[in-house]
Amino acid sequence: MQDTLLSSAFSAFDGIDEICAKYNAAGLVPIRKLVAEKRASPNASIMVYGVYNAGKSTLINALLGAERAKVADRPETDSVSRYPWREFEILDTPGIDAPISHEEVTREQLHAADVVIFVVNPLGVIEEAKTLSTLLDLVAREKKIVLVLNSKNQLEPMIAERLKDELRQRLQEMALERGMPPVLQAIPILEVNAKSALKAKLDGKENLLVRSGLPFLERDLYKFLGSIQQSELVASFISRLKDFIDDTINLLDQNGDSDSMAAIDRFYAELAQREVNLRASLKALAEAKATFIEQRSFSTISTAPDSAQERIEQLIQNAGSEILAELEMELRRLASDASRLLDEVLESIQVDAQLQQTPRTGPLPVAEEGLVSAAGTQGSSFNFGLLETGARQMSALIKPEHVVNALKVGKDLLPSLFKGIGPVTMGKIGEKVVGKVVPAIGLAIQAGQVLYSLLAKDPEEKRLEEEAHLRAQQEERRNQLIREMSEDVAWEFKNSIIGVVDENIRGNFAEVNSRLRDIRAGFSTAQRERSEDRAALVQAQAILQAHG
Repeated sequence: MQDTLLSSAFSAFDGIDEICAKYNAAGLVPIRKLVAEKRASPNASIMVYGVYNAGKSTLINALLGAERAKVADRPETDSVSRYPWREFEILDTPGIDAPISHEEVTREQLHAADVVIFVVNPLGVIEEAKTLSTLLDLVAREKKIVLVLNSKNQLEPMIAERLKDELRQRLQEMALERGMPPVLQAIPILEVNAKSALKAKLDGKENLLVRSGLPFLERDLYKFLGSIQQSELVASFISRLKDFIDDTINLLDQNGDSDSMAAIDRFYAELAQREVNLRASLKALAEAKATFIEQRSFSTISTAPDSAQERIEQLIQNAGSEILAELEMELRRLASDASRLLDEVLESIQVDAQLQQTPRTGPLPVAEEGLVSAAGTQGSSFNFGLLETGARQMSALIKPEHVVNALKVGKDLLPSLFKGIGPVTMGKIGEKVVGKVVPAIGLAIQAGQVLYSLLAKDPEEKRLEEEAHLRAQQEERRNQLIREMSEDVAWEFKNSIIGVVDENIRGNFAEVNSRLRDIRAGFSTAQRERSEDRAALVQAQAILQAHG
């Protein structure tokens, strides 16, 4: 599941906490307190609600990835159990069937919760008037709701879709009796096997987790909670963190003793910012394409179910190719820009060398045999052993003339280090994405056929259903089913393509940073540590700026 704004901020801070202690100890104390308070104060609450035998506690444990919520054979408690989940809080309440004396506890929490996960056993839920009535009460209060059918034994896809349609029909009838407007779009219905999901998380089995349906529940939770993430309180917290990192970098730079090293540090900072920007821009593009796919999928399944599979598959291929082509172009541009930046660094260092007029005390050491070359093999004309040529002669200051050759080597390497996707790999990635999404489309078409079969009733029933409100209810159920199918297709596409893009970007920059980091071999031990600390601070700063 993708990180939220606060979880990204916490992760960024954790990575630099010890570094900040070296350079800004006084400023770190209040920031540590602020982060601790923010972690201890949930940004939103998720209430898990339902009858005692529906699997509430198992579902909570599945979300937490640990067996923390107690599983009871009967409703026992009159209290609310609280469990931190990322920057949110999950609440476990007595439930619908708790004793009368406990109902007030549940009611208070229902009114306060930001999102309610309504857990039911799919067998017999359609007849549970009290359960469905409580759900409609929440809809009337405009609560964000996810209705979870916790299937202890996985239902056959066709059976599950028929059950959902019957449940939607029952909800429509009850809402009509209350005089409520159409309610189905406010009640997403998901099938989850909480027991399998918990096992998958405990055992690290990704395929089992996907089959359990839990990732789709997490998707809806984050969709609901996304707007809360934009609150002024969160923005203020992120701003405080950014200011603190800026101050720490300034303090670190005050201790710098070489213009040459400062120029190299600025180059690393630019690369770090470009990496974050590239990932953010391609993620935004993937989200836009996913929205387009969702809309077109809805239209295609609605109007042409027989050809929907092929048309949506082509839609996915085209969108994926466009995103990967954009990645390819951005990497080429980045290689060119990085080369230009290194030219500026070289010029800066050569000027620094002239100003220092540092005499060379002897010939540069010859690179040791057997050192790994830039291409990852021995004997290349661009041997990164050259980057150590001045290391043995370094004292407190960099000798710029020793670093120049290393930077030139790095400049020549940039085009080959920022590797693009390439047409062959591009095709394989496209197959991977489509291969993961197509099964979801296949199920969607099957489900669509179920719905069409529900409409094919005998002539007498058809005549009776000429009444406008019955036709409208039928259309609402059909649209809601297709809407959920389209969301699933778009979500699978987005997750797959972002995973592919992130893996490529991470691999590219890891190799670039690994190679160019060897330039620091010309620094003293203290300078090298300071430079690496600065790079880590800049990386955290870039992550926060991307979210701000």
